[in-house]
Parts: sequence; structure tokens; C-alpha cells
Amino acid sequence: ADVDEAQYDKDKVRFEVREKGTQDWTPVTAVRDSEGTFSAEIKGLAPSTVYEYRLVLTSLESGEEEILAAPSDVTTENAVPVPNGGFETTSNDESNKYKSFYDPSSSDPTLQKQWWGNGNKGATLVGSGSVICYPDASDYKEGTQSVCLQSRWVVVKFAAGNLFSGHFGDLIGTTGGTVYFGRPFTARPTALRLWVKYSGGVINRESGNVPSDGKKGNYDKASIRIALGTWDFRKYGGTESCPVEVNTTDKSSFFDPAGQDVIAYGRFVTDHDMEWTKVEIPLEYVSTSRRPTHIIVSCAASMLGDYFTGSPDSILWIDDMRLEY
Repeated sequence: ADVDEAQYDKDKVRFEVREKGTQDWTPVTAVRDSEGTFSAEIKGLAPSTVYEYRLVLTSLESGEEEILAAPSDVTTENAVPVPNGGFETTSNDESNKYKSFYDPSSSDPTLQKQWWGNGNKGATLVGSGSVICYPDASDYKEGTQSVCLQSRWVVVKFAAGNLFSGHFGDLIGTTGGTVYFGRPFTARPTALRLWVKYSGGVINRESGNVPSDGKKGNYDKASIRIALGTWDFRKYGGTESCPVEVNTTDKSSFFDPAGQDVIAYGRFVTDHDMEWTKVEIPLEYVSTSRRPTHIIVSCAASMLGDYFTGSPDSILWIDDMRLEY
């Protein structure tokens, strides 16, 4: 709100809000951002609901409250969840060498098709003993299992344990592979919340072009990233359902969190071991007027796995992943 502080008491500016069609207003004290500019953030609203809000000021001359204009309407976001965020649903539909986190026979349509991808397809070409992403029924925080990401040295290449919204493409000889990131998504959450456990190791595998914190002798880092954006598959080389193609042999194709098509971004990184810890990753929006078309969630037991760098001792567990609104 823009308020004339020569006319109204700057210490008594407030908003009021109510669900449309109800009688009682809930007062919310405004924060003075700068001279004449006030704002308020209202939490605890129901999803997909129409609310009314209005501005209430106190006149300096009369000392009486004034309601400024008619109420305005706002409709809250639909609180779309992360599919299979507890990682309870699995199948061997993709391969008999490893479990994938979907099941065509599920009664829930959101679990019938692949949403979560990983690098198992490439890592297990030498055998099922090289699985880098799998359900773990021996260590979890809710339900009956978690998802475990385990970095490994696979014959001639380092493979970071990974999980992401999208799917693995193809191997490029023994030098790398293609990965497709992103799933259709139009909601605007405020944060990603999940349970995390990490057991890392000292980096003993590195590539020639790795950043300085990925040199041998440094402790490995796990990372979890979330981004919302308007990536067009014709621009980023992917498909309509997974628009961003990353070629691990081409650094220029790596995801850029500051890219012009990114609407919101958040990241969590740990460089030390953790027992099960609830982590909340806030999403920082560069625009609240644009609506995303896709979401990228990317988790790695070795943060610099794109550079084939990390420790084969690094293991990351994740469970109960939720979007906050």
C-alpha cells in the first residue's frame, strides 16, 4: 500500500483478510518498508481459495479508522505435491537391474509414469552391482523406505548418486552422457521441504576442468536444487515433457540458475555428514508475475558429479519430500 503519512498514522496501518463469502475479517499488521510504502505477508491460507483483502488506516486529524475502497480478491495457488515424494512406489518397469520410482499398475495416475529419473541406466551397463539410486527399506524417516543415492567408481568413470525430475538419455562413449531435466508444472510453491541424511568422503576422483572446491583432498558435498522456469524444449534441446538437455561432456549445456528463463531457484549444500535432518529450501523468485511451465528438482550425493568428480564413499538419503505453499 502507498500511504500518505501526512494524512494517516504510520504506526496504525493494517490489512484485513477473509475467505470470500465469510463474515469475519482477520487483521494483519503492515510493515513499513520505506516512507509511504507498507506491505504484509499473510500465511496459513487454504489452497485454491478466493480471499478478500482491504486496507485500514487511521486518520491523523480525526483519530478514526478509515477503510480504503472496496475489498480486492486474490485466489491462492493450487498446492500441487511432488509425485511420489515419499519414494514408496517402485517397480522394475524400466529394468530388471534396478527399481524405478513409478509403477504402471498403480491405482494413482500420478504414479503410473516416470517422473523421477536417475543415472542407473548408464551405471548398470556393467551390471546391477553399480546401481547409484535405489530404495532403502533399512533407513528412512516416514513410510517404509527412503531413496538412497550412492556415488560409485564404475569401471572407467566416476558416477555420482543422483535423482532428478526428468530422465536419463544416452551414454556418449565412455566420456559422458545426456540427461533431460524438468517436468510440466505451473504452481508456485514457496519452498521445498524434505528429510536428509548424508555420509560423505574425501574426493579422490576429479576431472581436469573441475572447479577449485572439487580438487582431490577436499571433502565431497551433497546438493539438492529446485528451480521453476519457462524452459522451451526447442531452445534447450529437450522434449516438451523434459525440456532441458544437459550433455555432461559439454560444460556450456550445464544448468544455469541465473538463466533468463528461471523464475525461482533454491539450493541446499552440505559438506559434512548429517544424521536425519529436516531441511527447508526456500525458493527465491526473480518474478512473481510470471508463471512457470516446468519444475526441476535435482539431488546428488556428489555435487560436482557433472564433472565426474567426487568420492565413491558419498551416500545421500532423502525422504518425505514436500512442496510448501
